Amino acid sequence: MRSALLFPVLLLFAFSLSCTEGEAYYRFRHIDKGKWIRDSTICFPMDSLALQPGENYDVSIEITTSLSYPYRDLWLKVTHNFTDTLLRSDTVHFRIADDYGRWLGSGAGGLNQLSLPLFSSLPLDTASRYVVHLQQAMEADPLPGIERIGIKVAVGKGER
Repeated sequence: MRSALLFPVLLLFAFSLSCTEGEAYYRFRHIDKGKWIRDSTICFPMDSLALQPGENYDVSIEITTSLSYPYRDLWLKVTHNFTDTLLRSDTVHFRIADDYGRWLGSGAGGLNQLSLPLFSSLPLDTASRYVVHLQQAMEADPLPGIERIGIKVAVGKGER
């Protein structure tokens, strides 16, 4: 009886470890009523204590859209200090759907989750405090159909 109970517990534990392996930071912010106002900046302060010395990290923007998102792409203003001690701003373009209007990523129940690569194999310092600010740079104000947005920092794929 004991081993029959132990197996599901071990399976659940192994599953939870596999989902978060190598993640140093993974946070989402919900967008109020699924409408992102252009002047609204979403901030992600990151404590570097979870970083491992000598590792390179992949940084991605995680986005969840609903069926009411009217575009195939997304323009974002990204301000960060990953590559310098000073904040640097870039305007980046991401594809949300293919040329035929099929959503990229995965989803269910009218929501679609997509991981958008921002940096690959980035050496991050364990003594630094990083921050990322995201702001939508589309013509629509407010931008409908954005349910939540986040940042994921994980050990680079070649590093595992």
